Amino acid sequence: MVKLCRHTGRKNPPVSETVWRGLLQDLLDMQQNVYTCLKPEICHQVFVESLLCSSSVENVRLAGQLMHCSKVSQDVPVSLSFRGKSYALKVAYDNSVELVLAAAREYFNSSTTLTDPCMGLARACLQLITDCPLAVQDELDLISALGQLEHFSVSILPLQVRLRSNRLSLIEKCIADCPTAYKQSTTLLHLASLLRVAGDDKAARKGQVLTLLAEQALRCRDFKASYIHCQDLMAAGYSPAWDVCSQLGQCEGYGDLEARQELLAFSLTHCPPDNIHGLLAASSDLQTQVLYQAVNYQMEPVITESGREADETDSAKACAPSAGSPVGTAGDLLHRTTAKTMKVLTTTGLTTKAVLTAVSDHRWWKESLNYLRPLQGHDAGASSQEGACENSNLERQGCSPFYQEVIDDPYVDLSQDVYSSYKDVPQENFAEVLLRTGKLAETKTEGQTLFPATEVLLQLANDAFPRDMMLALSYLLALPQVLDANRCFEKQCHSALSLQLAAYYYSLQIYSHLTPCFKNKNHTLYQADPKELIRLVTHHVSAYSDWPEELQKLINQLRMYNERLTDFTQAQVLQGLGRGVDVQRFSSDSDYKKETILGLTETLDDGVYKIALSLAKRYSVPLWEVYMTHLEFLFTDSGLSTKDIETRSGSLSLFDTLKCDPQAFYSHMTKYVLPTVEGTDQSRLLYYYTLLDAAGCEPYVTTTIKPDSHVRLLKKLRAVANGLNYRKLTDESLDPLATLQPVLTSQNVLSISKLANRLPVPGGGGATVSPSAVHAVWLQKLFWKGDPHLLKRPPQNDQDYLHAYDTCVKYLDRLIPVDAVRFLDSITFSPDAAEHLSIQARSEVLKRATKSLRQLGEKSKKRGGDGSGEQEGTDPAGMTFDEAIAHLQQSQAHLDTLSHAFILSLKDSQQHYSQLYDLSRSERSKVHELAVTMATDGQPMERIGELLRVAVGPLDLSVKTVLCDAVERVVSALSGDPDTLTDYPQPLGVLEAMVTAVHNNVQSGDSAVTSDDLLAWLHPFCGDASLPVRPRIDVLQILESNFSLQDSDVRLLLLYRTQAVLKDREVQIEDVENEEKRYALFLELLEAAQKWEDFQQLMLLLQAWPPMMKEEVAQSERNPWVVLTSALLTHCQGSEVTLDLDQQVVTMVRSLYNTKHKLPAQCIRHITTLLLQSQPSLQQPALKLMAESGDEQLLQLTLDQINSMTAETSSSCDAELLSLLLDAGLLVGCVSSTLYPLLSSHMLSHQQERGWDVEKAAAELLAAGHGPEAGSLLLAHRGTHQAQFTFNSALAVLRKWL
Repeated sequence: MVKLCRHTGRKNPPVSETVWRGLLQDLLDMQQNVYTCLKPEICHQVFVESLLCSSSVENVRLAGQLMHCSKVSQDVPVSLSFRGKSYALKVAYDNSVELVLAAAREYFNSSTTLTDPCMGLARACLQLITDCPLAVQDELDLISALGQLEHFSVSILPLQVRLRSNRLSLIEKCIADCPTAYKQSTTLLHLASLLRVAGDDKAARKGQVLTLLAEQALRCRDFKASYIHCQDLMAAGYSPAWDVCSQLGQCEGYGDLEARQELLAFSLTHCPPDNIHGLLAASSDLQTQVLYQAVNYQMEPVITESGREADETDSAKACAPSAGSPVGTAGDLLHRTTAKTMKVLTTTGLTTKAVLTAVSDHRWWKESLNYLRPLQGHDAGASSQEGACENSNLERQGCSPFYQEVIDDPYVDLSQDVYSSYKDVPQENFAEVLLRTGKLAETKTEGQTLFPATEVLLQLANDAFPRDMMLALSYLLALPQVLDANRCFEKQCHSALSLQLAAYYYSLQIYSHLTPCFKNKNHTLYQADPKELIRLVTHHVSAYSDWPEELQKLINQLRMYNERLTDFTQAQVLQGLGRGVDVQRFSSDSDYKKETILGLTETLDDGVYKIALSLAKRYSVPLWEVYMTHLEFLFTDSGLSTKDIETRSGSLSLFDTLKCDPQAFYSHMTKYVLPTVEGTDQSRLLYYYTLLDAAGCEPYVTTTIKPDSHVRLLKKLRAVANGLNYRKLTDESLDPLATLQPVLTSQNVLSISKLANRLPVPGGGGATVSPSAVHAVWLQKLFWKGDPHLLKRPPQNDQDYLHAYDTCVKYLDRLIPVDAVRFLDSITFSPDAAEHLSIQARSEVLKRATKSLRQLGEKSKKRGGDGSGEQEGTDPAGMTFDEAIAHLQQSQAHLDTLSHAFILSLKDSQQHYSQLYDLSRSERSKVHELAVTMATDGQPMERIGELLRVAVGPLDLSVKTVLCDAVERVVSALSGDPDTLTDYPQPLGVLEAMVTAVHNNVQSGDSAVTSDDLLAWLHPFCGDASLPVRPRIDVLQILESNFSLQDSDVRLLLLYRTQAVLKDREVQIEDVENEEKRYALFLELLEAAQKWEDFQQLMLLLQAWPPMMKEEVAQSERNPWVVLTSALLTHCQGSEVTLDLDQQVVTMVRSLYNTKHKLPAQCIRHITTLLLQSQPSLQQPALKLMAESGDEQLLQLTLDQINSMTAETSSSCDAELLSLLLDAGLLVGCVSSTLYPLLSSHMLSHQQERGWDVEKAAAELLAAGHGPEAGSLLLAHRGTHQAQFTFNSALAVLRKWL
């Protein structure tokens, strides 16, 4: 049966389904009739097997109809064609599976390639079983795997695939043949699943494949992809992956330090024991890098002195560490960091990259740790600082959130609270990073490299203080040197907590010194109540004094912080007073403490005052200063009356202490108290001077009036002179009489005059005020303003003033002659007298006064004296009555001159002079001053002479002496005297007015003052080489413009002018005395000139000199201006100096037009020739100079140049040149040139402003035979449209308009 079926299956061409059906029926018949020993099911199996192995898809489908394809399938008829006598049987399910698997494997094993057609037959066979049991699925997966292997270009026989015991090697082959296989992890994992790598252990299968992929990605330096695979491996907990994780974790080329740290942590967990040591070292180094990255520092490759090769070597080692050193170059990180690493910590301006850019030295921790601090406040460090600012005053105890329940009113930094809600772990600040890194370094070297942690611990403690005080204390207790903690404590804001913590720290240290604690046990010392510990230690150390030096330093610190705590407590008491005391500053600043205590004494509150006294005693503030401050307060700001001040001072016994130091008392009172006392508060002043007198301050008083004299004066003046400003009265720089006058009356003048001899006269050399002088100022007041008892109404007219005088004269006998004269002058020759009294009234007063003084003089003689020294305090002048009468007679004679015609004319025209003369009393000094004023005002000489002739008395003045004095004052002002400059701010104008007046006087034939006199007076000034040159030149020019100077003065003027220009060169008068020498000096300077400033100086020099007069120089090329132009063109062309050369030459020539230096036409021709020959760009300035010269020859040369111009040159001509050509009347001559269109257009555009006559110009053009041009000009002038400008229309308008 088998052979029969197989034979049918091998027929070619294949038989049809009918033949197969017939064969099956034949087989069944044979079984029934011949092979009864066989079961019908066997026949079916043989038949189906043959169909499956017939290599025909149709037969395979037919076989499927004859099999049970699933366990749950029902027995249904196969096909109508098979229905006969009975239903045909189907192959049982289990047999069907075996048949399908056998056929599929036969097809699979016979395939020669992965894509052989037999694979399709095998798959078709297997797919007949619809519920796909495990064995069938394995075969299907194996067939699918062949397609994946083909995708990865793996060349292998299918049978080899089936027979390969290590299916993982196929995955390795795929990865080896495909460089980017690691990016196809899903595909490869699926392939591994199809191949049943690691059998049914899916975890092992995934781990093996991902390990291979991670290794390939690492080899390709795709660290990110490798890490992704490693992450999956770590997540799956696949232990054998520790090796690839270790390789990636140690690879320095991979910059994700946290990822590398995670990888190394996994490696350490799963590696064999022999590898732990190396991985620990690598992990330590990596943790260091992670710590740096925590504060945003970046690692960069190092460029060493050996060059880039070292870098490449490092890179190679990074990814392929040797077996002997699994750490690779990362293991050397701690040994490749220089002092720059730490130095950058202070330099806030450096970038974060700089930290590790020069890692080349193993002495990381041994240098420059003191550079840590300034980094704080930036980046990560700043966050903790900002978070702590809320508790920056340390008023509350900061603590970790974990302990907040066990502390009263704690401060919890929200940024550190990780318990209330989940958030990221707070970022470490730099000091924490540095400490951890340093300890890692210690660990790495097994303690051989000690980390100097002081600076870091201090910084950490400083940062932790507001956030967690116990943490801060822990950091400080870890310090190698105990006293270093002071640097941290001193930075903290002083509060009760911070000061107690400092005391607690030193108490712990002292106790542990005295009773060492075992570090391996929890000592009860650290569990004791801090306050009790501080009290116990303080008491113990105070009981003895002979402590070791090291311990004594700690004891001193403990005492200091206990003192500060006491201060702070006191300061809080002060703060409770509401006086604005800064508690923290009070406890730390001794100066502020003293000022605060003294400030508290400035109060009337007895409670506060007592607190201030107790504080002063506590802090050793001198009691004298406390009392002095309080007394000063009573005088200045208390608002108490003098009587109340006296009462309070006595009740507090201030004075008993203050008088112990009279010098300091006097100094303080005069400096701070006296300036605040009102001058009119006589009661307060009396108490002030009473205190000075009682304190015995007299030896230290520098003023003339001593305290006892003040007391006596005030007691008497207080009764008679209410409202008197006593401070002004006794001010030795002020006139006491002026202070007295407002309060003097007929009732008190006698009393006050008796006290006057105690008042010093300003600048009197010890002289005092006389009673006579007091009466004199009172009489002045009486005369002008009246008196409540004697003259109730102030005088209004001459009659009133004469009556007032009659009242005053009754008291004239109380005045000595000099005071009498002073009084009489004040009522006859003062501005008030000149304004309010007529000359007749003043004359009458003088007559009556003369008579009165004569009578008083006779009485005096009868008593046997001259009347000059009767009263104490007499004037040093010692005037007699006879001298006084003579003085009045002089006054009378002067009044008589006021009616002189000259004085009357002054009154009409120059009232100022008239008033000055009126008040002068013909006194020599005043008349002289008036005459000098008139001279400096430029008044004519004859008026000054007339003034001197009118004045009476032996004046001994002349016009010449007056003018000489006036010139002397002006010269003083010119010389820079500040006092004289105030009177004559414009001295040259004053001098010019005086010289003009003298000139006019000389012209009129008067020889009282001549030019020689003026020259003689001014010559010393002009010849003084120490004075500035400019004013001396101005003076000589003023003289030159008014008088004919002598040759010597002319030469002097020339020398001064030369010196004024040549400031840097010493010039003698011989160098400039004639024209030849001046020309020689000019040529010498010109030869030395190199830059533009030198040529400018030469231009100024030529202008300062007279023009060259010799014809061979002035009219030739040797003219200095021509020579200067030539040199200027030679030196300045092409020089580095940016210079508008053409404009400078034109400006230079034009500046001479209206001066005596104006150049003749011949010289202008030479200059323009130089310009034209120099360079083409200088043609325009040459044309401008020729056009405005007015010289016929030069104008003709101008036309020649214009007619030879090209169109391009013409277009560059500026408006100034066009205007000059039109002004010179050169329009007709330019008709044939390329410039004519521009000229005519310019004329039409600017005819009104420049005044050009267009019709006249057209007539000239017509006369010259240029009819069309003339007509066109007229058409344009009349506004005709351009389209009508034709030859015929131009000729037509000529006949009509001209």
